[in-house]
Amino acid sequence: MTLFEQLKLFPKVDLHIDFLGSITKDTIKELMDSSMSNLELDDILEFDSLKDYDKSRSMAIKLLDNLANIKLATKNLLEKLKNDNLIYAELFLNLDLFNPKLKKKDIIESIKEEINKSNLKINLVLEIDLNIDSDKMYDNLSLLYEYYNKGISLVHIKKSKQDNFYSYQALFDKLIKDKIDYVVILDTRLDNQNKEVYYNSKRIIYNIMDRPDDNFKNIIKDNEIILEFPITYQNYFNLYEELANHFVYDLFKENIKICFTTIDMTSLDTDLLNEYCKLFNVFPFNLHDLVNINLSILNKINTTDEIKNNLIVEFKEKANELL
Repeated sequence: MTLFEQLKLFPKVDLHIDFLGSITKDTIKELMDSSMSNLELDDILEFDSLKDYDKSRSMAIKLLDNLANIKLATKNLLEKLKNDNLIYAELFLNLDLFNPKLKKKDIIESIKEEINKSNLKINLVLEIDLNIDSDKMYDNLSLLYEYYNKGISLVHIKKSKQDNFYSYQALFDKLIKDKIDYVVILDTRLDNQNKEVYYNSKRIIYNIMDRPDDNFKNIIKDNEIILEFPITYQNYFNLYEELANHFVYDLFKENIKICFTTIDMTSLDTDLLNEYCKLFNVFPFNLHDLVNINLSILNKINTTDEIKNNLIVEFKEKANELL
């Protein structure tokens, strides 16, 4: 069996799949104007620029304007994940991007319904943009508390790249007090940020090419924070020139918890197999490394001990068949 075949069959864990950015092309075709030819549709769905990236997300938002379409999109996405041999995934969901006529709770319930039918182990991560009005913020936080550990496992607190989290310390203090785990993105130098917000997070989307200093690495280790690396996403937005210059393998060798994610599977035309292949082609990763990385991730996910233990057993059984 070739390495590619092994990676294809490998049981996968993806902690960051953006729901709107990962609606399958077949779903988009199905929901678009049926009078269009397949050639016209394929041309529309050929993403190869930042403009196309934004277009694909806008297209998904426009098409998912009712609950039936949302259910269909979820069903098709989950079928793809199953075919890709994912055993656990987290779907990031920004409810403020959907048709405002739809009730946010109905959107969550529709997606949860399809997840339950699929028998896949999938959790939702609620995205909350800090640049929204107070009414939307209240609605989102209410839903977070209602569904936390009942379908939603984390909250992703988003800010603009120019902002920092200092003025939102009270929000993070409340999340910590109430034991609500959160994930944040690091897209500017940590020196300019509220470090405590990052040091108390469950995961950090590490989206800068500054190599972490020793102090940062020590705190990450002590707090068992997972650093998330979406390799194709970072390349698409020109965060690095050559993958060989990336420091992700060095972090792995230093026993820092890392994970590889896709984020926008359709908009970026990627999947976890593609991410693995890129990494294996450049760095001396092997299947045993991938086993250790994914076991480390599974041990940190927010779910019941029973589900977590069952996932770990399933993962080990499937991985051992390939080793």
